[in-house]
Amino acid sequence: MKKLVYHLPLLLAFFTSCKGENQKTVERNLASTTNAIVGDKVSEIGGEIRCIFQDSKNNFWFATNGEGVFKYDGKTIRQYTDKHGLCSNFIWNVQEGKDGNMWFKTREATCYFDGKEFKTIQADTNAFQAMNYNYLNDELLIEHYYNGKSLIKIQLPQTSPIKNDNNSRFHYDIYCTYKDRNGNLWFGTCTAGVCKYDGKTFTWLDNKELGSPIRSIFEDKNGTIWIGNNGYGLFRYDGKTLSSFTKEKKLGNPNFIKTLEGKEGTLARVWTITDDKQGNLWIGTIDSGVWMFDGKTLTNYTTKDGLGSDGIWTIYKDKNDNLWFGTDGYGVYTCNGKTFKKFTGIK
Repeated sequence: MKKLVYHLPLLLAFFTSCKGENQKTVERNLASTTNAIVGDKVSEIGGEIRCIFQDSKNNFWFATNGEGVFKYDGKTIRQYTDKHGLCSNFIWNVQEGKDGNMWFKTREATCYFDGKEFKTIQADTNAFQAMNYNYLNDELLIEHYYNGKSLIKIQLPQTSPIKNDNNSRFHYDIYCTYKDRNGNLWFGTCTAGVCKYDGKTFTWLDNKELGSPIRSIFEDKNGTIWIGNNGYGLFRYDGKTLSSFTKEKKLGNPNFIKTLEGKEGTLARVWTITDDKQGNLWIGTIDSGVWMFDGKTLTNYTTKDGLGSDGIWTIYKDKNDNLWFGTDGYGVYTCNGKTFKKFTGIK
């Protein structure tokens, strides 16, 4: 009996090694046969999650800050990096095009994955003019428009009422985009505020507190537009009036604008906004965890409630109305409405 126990680890290691080699051989043969990049099979998703997206085939994509992108098909997690052709391992956004290609906005460039290989595409940087834009047929891809052939870099009219002489170079850079239920397009900028485009006219919201980086724009079930920025927090716009939700709830952090220091228990640095199937609003901050607003009560969830970090980069609602939370350095979490659990990919 002792002899069997002594050799068992070696025996298991042998079979495990053989199984692993056979799996790798199958994957290499698959890639060579189909000429498709399959990525590296891994056991877990990286730490700093910038964006989460579920594609039309129900694959989940997790974009990271430095580790490329992870794909989860319900069974297996695969990692794609620059060694596979991804144009950068620092990814800010993921989106699926009408043709099924997966688009990635990265620190270096914009590229897409057609299921076989990654291709970097240079955007047309000509000024975006309403008169030559096909509003009904072209699609919005991150901060570009795509007409099926060309990726057009959006350049907003430099008519914002918010001025910032200290940031003239990046003032109008687009940080987030959103299309509402009426087809209006919303653009959140670095320091120029928020611009709405209805297919004919560009309209800037006039509030100097929107002059901090706009991280998220979202429309709720009632048609209210919610805007989150880094510094002054959460705003809501009903089509006529813009108000500061953060000030209303007395959750601001005035010192951040001067010292750039975050503060727990505040709603000043809003990175992401979405809702759940009940219509509750979920707001992710980069320093104070997650806030949930049911229309009356505001509830704060932090590491004390199971989150791995109080820094939340993104909150994503999938096709089954499940919520996914991408954290700053601690991977992905799911939530059943009250409790949080780290996602491992293991069922």
